[in-house]
Amino acid sequence: MRSSITTVMDGVIPSLYHCPWNPLLHCPHASNHVHFGYPSYPSKQISSNQHAYHYLDPNSPIHVRQHEILSQMMKAINGEYAAIACYQKLKNLAPTKKEKTIINEIRKDEIRHFNTFSNLYTQLTGKKHTPIITEKCPSDYKKGIDYAFNDEQETVDLYLDIAYHTDNKKVKEEFLRAAHDEQNHAVWFLYFLR
Repeated sequence: MRSSITTVMDGVIPSLYHCPWNPLLHCPHASNHVHFGYPSYPSKQISSNQHAYHYLDPNSPIHVRQHEILSQMMKAINGEYAAIACYQKLKNLAPTKKEKTIINEIRKDEIRHFNTFSNLYTQLTGKKHTPIITEKCPSDYKKGIDYAFNDEQETVDLYLDIAYHTDNKKVKEEFLRAAHDEQNHAVWFLYFLR
């Protein structure tokens, strides 16, 4: 049975956009709206016979997009967890008090990100993600700083990807803020590499 969904892509509701990359697909009845991740509209309470979806693109329904975003969030949590451990090691290896202090401040940011992302993940899923370390931090200080620099740069891309592909305002804000922090961290690690 085909559902009766009116889409923005069809041009029927041209002014109904949540953001440029997230056109809303809309059921004829406004009560069937689904706002992924918003506490007042938990997606797990939407029954399968209701026809309301948000799309990342025309070929990505909510269950696919939700899975992708949650998967990226788990990767972010794992990355922050690994960074916390790695930066403790780098702080202990740092040759100057200034470098130790800056690395410790960066580590505090990573702890804040870890806690924020973990809480967001739990709010969205009702489950707690158990983090794992997937890459080992080098034991040599300069190699560790180079590793940290490259990791921070890749992390910026991941966080921007998450922020730009969600319609959840809190997730968007926190990942944009964290991307900014990660870019600042990369600048410090680049400075330490000189």
